[in-house]
Amino acid sequence: MKAAFLLLALSLALAHALTRQELEDKWRKFQIDFSKSYKSSIEARKRFLIFEDNLKKIEEHNIRFQNGEVSYTKGINKFADWTSEEFLDYVNQYKVSKRPQKDSETFKPKSNFSLPASVDWRVQGCITGVKDQGICGSCWAFSTTGSLEAQLYLQKGKLISLSEQNLIDCSWAEGNEGCEGGLMTSAWEYVQKNGCESEDDYPYEEVDAKCRFEQTKSVVSISGYVEIDKKEVDLQIAVASIGPISVGIDASEELQSYSSGILEDNSCSEYFLNHGVLLVGYGSENGKDFYIIKNSWGAAWGEQGYFRLGKKGSNPCGITEDASYPKVI
Repeated sequence: MKAAFLLLALSLALAHALTRQELEDKWRKFQIDFSKSYKSSIEARKRFLIFEDNLKKIEEHNIRFQNGEVSYTKGINKFADWTSEEFLDYVNQYKVSKRPQKDSETFKPKSNFSLPASVDWRVQGCITGVKDQGICGSCWAFSTTGSLEAQLYLQKGKLISLSEQNLIDCSWAEGNEGCEGGLMTSAWEYVQKNGCESEDDYPYEEVDAKCRFEQTKSVVSISGYVEIDKKEVDLQIAVASIGPISVGIDASEELQSYSSGILEDNSCSEYFLNHGVLLVGYGSENGKDFYIIKNSWGAAWGEQGYFRLGKKGSNPCGITEDASYPKVI
């Protein structure tokens, strides 16, 4: 009887959500909210059908949330007119390198360190506003600047938005490939050699461009970087004692429509990484432990540009596989 009732409720909810008028209203609002335009009526029709399909999936998922089956909600965001394949192609710009990293050291946690129950570096004022990488595959650059910005504040008391475009344009010799992807560790090597300009002096363009770095305008210097062993306890100690940490994760299609809550993703890999983000803390809610992660998809995505990744199981979405931070001097 209960199963029949839930099935009826699901059917009624979906029927309501997909009435033609409501669908068209949502479609128009989506185009306005996210400044969407299409090159032809054929393309617009294609995107409308994808939007309709994604909306159905969002509604189905949110009914599961209301029934207590999942711990996060989904919603309409700038990816709502993309297929899951397009979304995964977009995030798959994390270039895992086998080249030895010569200038790194390994994080050595203090044996007597007492982990606090929760950490959130946002409340300490060392995190700049959420940024948006746009269509450029530059997640690695935003993860790099996020950790650099935090360490610059914690070590020097200066909160400066740093230039992702500087890293996109200028760190090719270290192995990065601009909007086609890269790694934070390769970016650390570039910054160690050269420094990095501010966002104001070298603004974001969302495309690969000619390197225009000026040494005299560099606002940060590092002596190297530290890599963290692939252990969750070490990662937690690092984020609690050092500050925000650059990490790679496997961003599955569950992130495409993520809106709020604790993402417990059984579809992501523990070892395959495709997206660079910034770990800014951890906590617990209603018995569920989570990591707090700053993304680079704008403040209109997720929880004001952040998401909470559930710590169900070990190494969720590969978060311990490639974690590092810079040594600001």
